[in-house]
Amino acid sequence: MRKLLILLSLVGALSGDAINDKVRALVDPQSYVTHQRLIEIIFKNKKEFLAEPDRADSVKVAATLKDNGLLDIFYRDGPRNLSATFRSAKSPMFFLKAASDSLSDLGYNFTRISAMRSDSLFFEWTISYRSDHAIDPAQLSKRLAAFRVKIDDISKQGDDWRYSLTAKNPSLPEAIALESKHTTEEPLSAQNMSGEYWIKLPPYSKSSRIGIRKKTGGSWVVYAVFYDDALQPIQTAVSANAVRAFISPFPENAAYMKITDNDIAVTLQHGLQFWFEVVGTQTQR
Repeated sequence: MRKLLILLSLVGALSGDAINDKVRALVDPQSYVTHQRLIEIIFKNKKEFLAEPDRADSVKVAATLKDNGLLDIFYRDGPRNLSATFRSAKSPMFFLKAASDSLSDLGYNFTRISAMRSDSLFFEWTISYRSDHAIDPAQLSKRLAAFRVKIDDISKQGDDWRYSLTAKNPSLPEAIALESKHTTEEPLSAQNMSGEYWIKLPPYSKSSRIGIRKKTGGSWVVYAVFYDDALQPIQTAVSANAVRAFISPFPENAAYMKITDNDIAVTLQHGLQFWFEVVGTQTQR
């Protein structure tokens, strides 16, 4: 007990500035005290590690600690039960997809959501997984950047990590932009081996609609979902029978559309063609 009190008093006596506070939020207390001098040298120029005058750049601090062997994310003693909690201020569906896809890109396909909660200000969810290495904050930050999502803050306690996420102008990197120049004669062509496609829709207009057909011709069973810019679903369209083309008006506030075959998605792996049209023009079927 005496040793613990001495350790805590030493930690508390160290500098309370933003950089040291962030380092202390990421490094185990014993390691912090042991490597105090090295930490002072590494972070001597504190301005380089500030995101704002009074806030540390958490990703840069974490990456620097890892590069200098002070942030242990690889466990030589074998797998551990780990967790990561993500917190966002809005657009929960968008942040969920951004985090899930980013983790999948990093090879974390085996995680599960173990907790979820929200209030009027925040949405928060926790994933649990067992692994011999924790998520690399720098690599996760790079993946999230494709969605224009930023890691605002990182902290940890033992094997529990916490991430605060923000996004000013979020976007889906896999979404293909449909524009008014794409017509039935010169459609937008796309190919995805999974048979699932995301489309970024042009600005809403009551007179405009989207058309879709298989690149190789033939019929398919439509499953389409329209989403707003926060990835909240607005409208779903499912065809009862196979069709040769799908044409739909743009729902108000729709920013994205996901389209696939409702029976077997891979039937669309050879590609789809998308076009923009104005109500009243003749459509090629």
